Amino acid sequence: MTQLSLLETSYQLAGAMAAIRAAMRATVGAPESEGRKALPDRMNAIARQAGIRLTQGNQKNISKDTLDKWLSPSDLSHPPSIHALLVFCAATDCAEPLRVAARALGFDLMTREDRMLRDYAQAILDEKAARRRKNKLEKEL
Repeated sequence: MTQLSLLETSYQLAGAMAAIRAAMRATVGAPESEGRKALPDRMNAIARQAGIRLTQGNQKNISKDTLDKWLSPSDLSHPPSIHALLVFCAATDCAEPLRVAARALGFDLMTREDRMLRDYAQAILDEKAARRRKNKLEKEL
């Protein structure tokens, strides 16, 4: 069993929220863009369908102002919640902000294509191992 060091970690949490917000901003574009204006409605619909709340307090829906606060690099008092991040990724069909969050913990996300390539590579390795076993058995005959 290895002991984990408090000084040497595989994660980098300092600056993680700034990086997540930057990825979110890059996904939706400029504040005045049409896609960004329509995003709160899509997010509210997804949250309602999933039965989750994106805000605290009495508000049931997020507004464009709330979205702008989540995405603002200077407004540190309004970070998006994990639910908000997940709904944002679902509404934009982009997992990059979630990928940034995972990388802050030392992980990465795989796409369907990544998994298919991994499985293909594993099949090749398995095939080579089976061929070596077969050749070894043939030599023993």
